[in-house]
Amino acid sequence: MKLSTLSIALLLQGVCYGQNILYKQSNKILTYDYGVVDTAGMRKLSEIEKIKYELKFTQQSYSETIDQNYESQIELKVDSNEYEQPWMKLAKRIKYSMAGTELYDDQNALIKLTSYTSDQLANRAERKDEIRDNGFHPGLISFPSFSNADIAKLDSQNVVVSNLPNGEVKVVYDGRTTIFNKYKYTVVEEYIDDDGKKNRETKGYEPYMDNKGYLLRIYKKERFVNSVNGPCITETKLCYYNNYVITDNGGLIDKAIRFPETIELYPNPNDGVFTVKVNLNNNVNITSVKVINVLTGVSIPIDYINQKTFLVNLPNLTTGQYVLQVTTSEQKALSYNFFKN
Repeated sequence: MKLSTLSIALLLQGVCYGQNILYKQSNKILTYDYGVVDTAGMRKLSEIEKIKYELKFTQQSYSETIDQNYESQIELKVDSNEYEQPWMKLAKRIKYSMAGTELYDDQNALIKLTSYTSDQLANRAERKDEIRDNGFHPGLISFPSFSNADIAKLDSQNVVVSNLPNGEVKVVYDGRTTIFNKYKYTVVEEYIDDDGKKNRETKGYEPYMDNKGYLLRIYKKERFVNSVNGPCITETKLCYYNNYVITDNGGLIDKAIRFPETIELYPNPNDGVFTVKVNLNNNVNITSVKVINVLTGVSIPIDYINQKTFLVNLPNLTTGQYVLQVTTSEQKALSYNFFKN
């Protein structure tokens, strides 16, 4: 299990942090990220602070298109709440195109086009490669589950995994604590940022496309800070996702939810009689099976009786190392090494 799967590097995460408000006050240009205060510290804020902290960032619709070259274009249509003021000039549509970040007003006029930074371009290129190799999924494919073997392996990598009594799974790695709840469809992550402030990110999901994965519906990021009036402020950013439109003409979602195709062979070593189980995705079949002598290269065809679990009976094999090779209907070759006593 790769560690990257634990971090749930969601494909949506890069677009849900909100946008900045730019406005003039006392002849100064101020830049504020806006969010929501959900603590008693709200009453201690000035009116301008309330605008800064209380304005919700709501995405009323989300659409994404995957082009033939595996480039993605994302569009958000935004509806903010009653704290929005006309002078804020907030974008109502945000498009992450191949040209950059495009901001549009409520009349659909372009407000601003910002080119990607070198880091953003590198991230887009990395995502393109990921989509090409593993398919595309707009959200979380599955909630992780950990066997005892998985936990032991991760422990050797300084990753601590705990199965909690309420069914949650807690993962601690590199100063970050992540809790997965597959019953509530939530992922909660806590960490200390570069400024020494505690952060908490909560992501809520809903099943997508007949349980082919989970789409992000609510994203909440809290940063615990001190205001001029005391330490009881929680700076929060909220994102809501509705009305998803995903254009996937190349069947890339189906590719993303395919599990690794593997062979199980037992016992190993054996006396030439052993059981084979071939784990294949839906609509994938076996077209041939053979046993190959590693030393001589001689191969023996195997009758798999059109089953993905079958018994091989070759007691006359000479002692040595062999490879069981399975070819699938997708022209993919799977192999498994075993030893004949």
